[in-house]
Amino acid sequence: MNAHGRWAASLGALVLIGCGGGGGSGPSAPAPQASYTTPQPYTQHQAIAALAPALVGTATQFSVTPALPAGLTLDATTGAIAGTPTAFSRDTDYAITVTGPGGSTTTHVHLVVQPLVPVSRLVAAGTTVHPVVMLDADALGLSGNLYAQVTDAGGLFSGRVTVTTTGSRHALELSTLDTASVGPHTGQATISLCRDTTCTSLQPMPKVLVKYDFNVAAADSAWPGNHLTPLTAVPGAPEWSTFQGNAAHTGYVPVTLDPNQASTRWKISVPAFSYYNGRFNLATVTTEGGRLFSAGNMAVTARSEHDGSTLWTYSFSGLQNPSANPPAVKDGIVYVAAGQQSSTTMFGFDARDGTVRFRTGMSSQWENYLAPTVGPSGVYTNAGSYGGLYAFDAQGTNLFFSTTAQQSTWTPAVDARAVYAYTGNALRVFHPLTGALQAEINDPTFTNYIYEIGGSAVLGGPDSAFGAAYGNSFLNSGSIGNSLVHFNLQTRSVDWTIRGVYPSTPAYDAGVVYIANNRPLRLEARAEADGALQWSWTPQSSSDTEFVSEVLLTQNAVIVSTNQSTYAIDRSTKRPMWSYPAAGKLALSAHGILYIVGNTNFGSSTTTITALNLH
Repeated sequence: MNAHGRWAASLGALVLIGCGGGGGSGPSAPAPQASYTTPQPYTQHQAIAALAPALVGTATQFSVTPALPAGLTLDATTGAIAGTPTAFSRDTDYAITVTGPGGSTTTHVHLVVQPLVPVSRLVAAGTTVHPVVMLDADALGLSGNLYAQVTDAGGLFSGRVTVTTTGSRHALELSTLDTASVGPHTGQATISLCRDTTCTSLQPMPKVLVKYDFNVAAADSAWPGNHLTPLTAVPGAPEWSTFQGNAAHTGYVPVTLDPNQASTRWKISVPAFSYYNGRFNLATVTTEGGRLFSAGNMAVTARSEHDGSTLWTYSFSGLQNPSANPPAVKDGIVYVAAGQQSSTTMFGFDARDGTVRFRTGMSSQWENYLAPTVGPSGVYTNAGSYGGLYAFDAQGTNLFFSTTAQQSTWTPAVDARAVYAYTGNALRVFHPLTGALQAEINDPTFTNYIYEIGGSAVLGGPDSAFGAAYGNSFLNSGSIGNSLVHFNLQTRSVDWTIRGVYPSTPAYDAGVVYIANNRPLRLEARAEADGALQWSWTPQSSSDTEFVSEVLLTQNAVIVSTNQSTYAIDRSTKRPMWSYPAAGKLALSAHGILYIVGNTNFGSSTTTITALNLH
């Protein structure tokens, strides 16, 4: 009988597969005979009802070969099979020998342990998420083409399952329904593994069970609760030290994070970040050593990553023209450019207790800046009465000042070779120690409407950089727009430009630049070589009208925030892995905590920082 025929048989049948010799002691003492209900489908991690044999005669001992699936045991006296299977197991024929005073016989029972996959997700109400279940065909005994269907009494999942096969690996993509009600959803869904599209013929491993725990939340939902897990470092994850995470501003964190680990950690109210023009949310945060650093209400504050509690605060209200800009942090020093006009100052603070390490004067007009950029040779920020680039060493000694176009809300990119300042009209390349101008590449797409950039240059592969006049995306409700520009640093020219409405700095990894476009509304993945669109994703909720964050990357996800929610897009399936109804600037710490710093409504004195566990 083939595997499908066996599983189609009635599970209630008592089957005696075979019996063997065992010298009897005569008609008064025949060899015992046992039979088990077979086949038996069990589920990983779920205790089974004891499977006892039907017995004829007297039995004194039972044994089985091969060994039962892990977690199951055979009672040597009664022959009952019991326990909790701890791993999946393919359909296997087990020979059970029963011995008594009259001899021995052998019977057979077929057992299979179906995999149980736990899936946990955060979901923004009105949207769908798409968990992926990975199967190893060889380990599960799957053969030929694989098709799948999902059934769920809880009504969370649609019946459609997309199967993608690579070698012996099958990726089963599920989809939740966007009509799922707000609140917790727990249950168990069944994925049938089939040989045909109608699922009339099952695979030797007929099912995979999905034990799910989903939390569907709306923007006005009650906080789901704090989950203050111990802070543990994610292997390979750097600290989020400056704007877009690193000195190249790629927004890339080279780790793979399990979407099942996403949970709410804490949420606090903080002073709003406000400045003169107010077009951009400048409330970016940085992290180091279990501390979170942010600016607001003319002060810089350190908080505990564990629970958001305040560790120290330093106010700049004593400056003649006080202001605070977002902080950077590196090797235990927090760097903040604060003040305006003649009181403009670069501060260095001890990250542990807020002690002032140094304060060095600069100059500016009525401008605000993104976080300073810390490179191998110094710390760099825009400032200057008529535009420029300042450089300092870790002790606050001024290394140089170089002239650039006068623009607000930008920060340079830095590598070991140079400092890269994109100020709209051009990308300028400076020596990191002397400030000598090494190259100047004009941006032919730029028109200077508002004297604000609202982002930074991003370094790509060798001799490659990206930039855009992000501030222009806000003009006339986006009708003016801007261009994503690729600079070739070897030829000192613009290779390509792409027209759109790009409101924020893109992210980069492995030859692909990821950027949010507000017209059309979509996240775009474009080839570094020529700007060609490789794929895109559009938010599905009608409430999502624009993107409000830079793009953040991990090895398996693209994370971006709209005006309503934050989404993690699977880089393989191009669909959301999880989502959460909070919007704002993003940062990902070395402890796997995602920070969402809310936009500030006009006139509001406070905003929120939402911390999500991703590890």
